[in-house]
Amino acid sequence: MKRTAPIPTPSVNTHRFRVGVRFPEWATGFGFRLFEGLLDFQRNRAQLELHFDQPSGGDLLAAPIDRNWNGDGLIVFRYTREEAAAWRSRGIQVVNLSAEFPGDQPDFPSITVDNRIVGKMAVEHLESLGLRNFAYIHESTRRYSSERLQAFRKAVKACGGYYHQIDVPASSFDVSERPQRIENLMLNGLSSLPRPCGILAKDDIAAVWTLKAMLKLGIRCPDEMPLLGVTDDIVFCYTTDPPLSSIPYPAREIGFEAAELLGRMMRGELVKPTHRVMIPPVPVAARESTRRVVLADDVVTRAMEIIRSEGIHKPVHVSTLSRMVGVSRESLRQRFQATLGRSPKEEIERIRSQNLCEKLRWTELPLEVIAEENGFAGPAEICRFIKRMTGKTPGAIRREQKQ
Repeated sequence: MKRTAPIPTPSVNTHRFRVGVRFPEWATGFGFRLFEGLLDFQRNRAQLELHFDQPSGGDLLAAPIDRNWNGDGLIVFRYTREEAAAWRSRGIQVVNLSAEFPGDQPDFPSITVDNRIVGKMAVEHLESLGLRNFAYIHESTRRYSSERLQAFRKAVKACGGYYHQIDVPASSFDVSERPQRIENLMLNGLSSLPRPCGILAKDDIAAVWTLKAMLKLGIRCPDEMPLLGVTDDIVFCYTTDPPLSSIPYPAREIGFEAAELLGRMMRGELVKPTHRVMIPPVPVAARESTRRVVLADDVVTRAMEIIRSEGIHKPVHVSTLSRMVGVSRESLRQRFQATLGRSPKEEIERIRSQNLCEKLRWTELPLEVIAEENGFAGPAEICRFIKRMTGKTPGAIRREQKQ
């Protein structure tokens, strides 16, 4: 389900509902993006009076949103059994933004990222590097991790790859010993994986565990183990070495959908606690942790390095590529087909398309500039190329990132 915010219209409902918003402290990376979605709804409908216990270093009075909070509605990222009972007893409507909940059944409806697509998207990204081995860093004590695992494993099987798994039930460890226990499990698990192996961590925090353990083991990322996280938290992704590729959490759209659902509930609509809306993630934000991999065929590895360094700025002809790596054109074709399942020409076009899509998603550069920087005759040629490779227009790709 994917929906953009409607065009603002004057609200005919003058009543404003008092709504509390609560995210955990580690969620600040995407928590404020969620707020953008809430504010989209607030501006369009003028129905919500938002309350948030904003950290201020003591300058503002604390206003905790806990079991004692009073108001019309709540948007929370997880809750306890005691909180659920207290809120229900006071008739407070609640929307949960997590796949997690206490007990066997949810107490409130939820809006979450679609973890099935997360797992599938991760395999598609890692498989495009030419990998045949794939590993998932799992937390068996979390439902969201299990959902991503199931989709990841299914996609690995579908592409004919080999699946591996490292289970780190971090939330079950006492906080005082958690970092050391996580590290021990990661060191043991990573040392037993084949190389090269593409890794999806359950989230960006787990990806940081993984990179730290790789460093201790002397495993090169991305050369031996390309690594992908989930959430696209700017702090975690850019303070690692190498910077971390990640599947972005569609925070703004989730925030808008949560506000809309809560608004309907506060106006009297009955929504079952099992109701769940799953929002597709944004396409992979590719960075250095998945830029390259050392493949079994060193000729293909060298050719891929050339394509990634030179082919993104100008077309590289297959005949030129074969001369640069010292083999015949036919030999190169056979090696690419055996290693990647694609021809050199297909791989050149795929990488050029990937680079263009990243520029469309993450920059505001006009098409004229992108065309000049990447060896295209002009915007029209880029539009035709992108449409042929992705089935989408450049404008549609840009709008995906802004939703």
